[in-house]
Amino acid sequence: MYLSAERIAVVDKAVQDTFDQSSIAWQAIPHWDTGDPGRLRVRSDYAHAEPTKGNDLSAPLGGASLELEPHYVRFAVTVAQAIAPAPDALLAAVIARTVELAAKVDSKVIDVLRAGAKDPVNVQAPTGTTAQIQMLLNALIDARAQLEKSGYRAPSCLLTDTEGLKALNYLQSGLSDFQPLLDAANINSVYRVDQLRSDEGPTPAGGTDPAEGTDPASGNGQFKGRLLLLGRRQRIAHGGAAAASPGEEPVDLAVSVPPSLEIVGETDTNTIEMAVRIRFTPRLTDDFGVVNVV
Repeated sequence: MYLSAERIAVVDKAVQDTFDQSSIAWQAIPHWDTGDPGRLRVRSDYAHAEPTKGNDLSAPLGGASLELEPHYVRFAVTVAQAIAPAPDALLAAVIARTVELAAKVDSKVIDVLRAGAKDPVNVQAPTGTTAQIQMLLNALIDARAQLEKSGYRAPSCLLTDTEGLKALNYLQSGLSDFQPLLDAANINSVYRVDQLRSDEGPTPAGGTDPAEGTDPASGNGQFKGRLLLLGRRQRIAHGGAAAASPGEEPVDLAVSVPPSLEIVGETDTNTIEMAVRIRFTPRLTDDFGVVNVV
């Protein structure tokens, strides 16, 4: 089974556009094409340099290579859907699975960021709304200071979950504290991510995930990883990471196979198996460029 070159071009364009619009990692983190679809590993290019004493010779930078991992979503279409004069039915099937692929990619990237982030900044749980906002503000400024010590002085990128976004947008006397918090922490880009879960802490009574609105003051759950602050060396607009140079940032994505359609062939149920796919790996080149706010 095959599709015409024109039909494949239309579908691949839809996959790329949908992935661009759906993947937070694609919008927030610079990525680069290895130029070799068959490539299996890339350099880690670890770039954090410890301060030297006097005129001591600095050790070489670098690290172990990283494996490029395939991620895909398989699905079936009928022959009529695949070869219909108008590609609408095929595009509908492809777009829905591309959104699912973007979620898989985001989950992988968030896991790497959370595991690699250094020196978490702790937020206490005081009583009183004003005190809570002030503690959050202090924590974000402390996180900003950690990033600036490592040379990341451009406006940062903040990743948070739904509960974190609610806390940032708390209204006092009808006014939001959102923009003052971002200004103080030098943040120009905020993304809400479903994949930023709080699964390290104990599960509260009743089996509720601690990420689903548990009060940290109750002691029933922990809010680890609710906020992740990404340092920037370049001034990157919200959603503009695709145009940024990947080698300068603390994290980037190495891609050997971009988001695209794969046609596997006919199945024993007289349908056609397809997949939307990507092969990539997140490269955390400087773990001091990502701060956990706990």
